[in-house]
Amino acid sequence: MIHGEADDNTGTFPINSERLYQAVRGNGGTVRLVMLPYEAHGYAATETLEHVLWEELRWLNLHLGTGGL
Repeated sequence: MIHGEADDNTGTFPINSERLYQAVRGNGGTVRLVMLPYEAHGYAATETLEHVLWEELRWLNLHLGTGGL
């Protein structure tokens, strides 16, 4: 799960992702939570977009059996 720390959208406050993360983890699920500093509901910084792509590629590599990064 990826979420901007500065998300001010009332339907997607960062605490919701933190609670979902704890719920999945608490029930034995495999989960990773990445909080993006200074980012709101839409990600804008080049470094953030690169990080999001890296996280997505990492997930695909780990879960589709092509190895890890």
